[in-house]
Amino acid sequence: MKYGITLGYVSKLNQIDTLKGIEKAKSELKKVIKKEYKLIEVSSAIVTEKNLWLNDDFQQSRRPIDFDISSTLSYGEIMQSNNKWRRFFLMKNDLSKNNMGIMTEFNSIQRDMEMDNTSSITFQELGIEIVKDEYDINYVNEMVIKLFEHIVSVDKKVASEFEELQESHFGNTIIFITFKKLKELYPLLTFKERLNKFGRENGSFVLQDYVEKMFNQTKIQQFSSDIFDFKTYSRIYYYNKSVEKVLSLGYVSYQVDREMLKIQNNILKENTKTQSGYQHLLKSNKLPLTISGGIYLDRLTMAILEKQHIAEVHSTIWDDEFVDYCETNKIKIL
Repeated sequence: MKYGITLGYVSKLNQIDTLKGIEKAKSELKKVIKKEYKLIEVSSAIVTEKNLWLNDDFQQSRRPIDFDISSTLSYGEIMQSNNKWRRFFLMKNDLSKNNMGIMTEFNSIQRDMEMDNTSSITFQELGIEIVKDEYDINYVNEMVIKLFEHIVSVDKKVASEFEELQESHFGNTIIFITFKKLKELYPLLTFKERLNKFGRENGSFVLQDYVEKMFNQTKIQQFSSDIFDFKTYSRIYYYNKSVEKVLSLGYVSYQVDREMLKIQNNILKENTKTQSGYQHLLKSNKLPLTISGGIYLDRLTMAILEKQHIAEVHSTIWDDEFVDYCETNKIKIL
């Protein structure tokens, strides 16, 4: 197996059907989620200015991609996440009543991402931001279940159009588990080994109450103090049979309020961010409380279309050796 691709691997779909499948999966998912939550679909910004700073550096583990703007003699930064922007957009456009929300299709560039057959330096996320009057973990759980139900229905609808594909790729049920329980089940395994074993044995699942347990661990996504409420952050996983490992499919979480920001910043000591315009809005309670969700579209289409490499479902930069390997083995990449 090279580049995570099985020797002799042949895509079940030709290139035209692959493109049609990607289009169908994305459009169907957007349609059902937009209808479910009565969302307004908006075009996401891709840059932020330094003073307001609507970006995320994942606890300073990702280097910024910044640039100078000659006409204004200022500096901009490419956003690696748009969760802050979505919340700011709701405030700015007077969408602050309970259950008002937006949906975005966001293209992210993360130059420090470790590239393999399921990850690259770019990815697409279907983002959801909904205003809520109060914190309620039950709503987080309900939203996870509802999103999963829509993913399953879209999976079956797309797969039914191509006889080469299996009918189901995510199962019909999703299991909730905490970091503590997962560790109790597999005490001798690493975090990633636990995820893979649990997913292989149980199918799709949601991991909760784990963010604070992951601080300062290498090769594990880190979290900034001013975006997600760590206590409610819930990550959705599924077992991808084509690549034989567990992959993250998305997340649901409340964003922080003023009090939670204070608590989390006391833990992480991200004092360099405290003077940003965004944190000023947070501390003055000008931003609406929101629940934030995301679905990783590339991972979704990869699973539904039974692809072994993410390059088969989205276009980005790969090294010449990998491109040559795909050409030699007749693997079509976008």
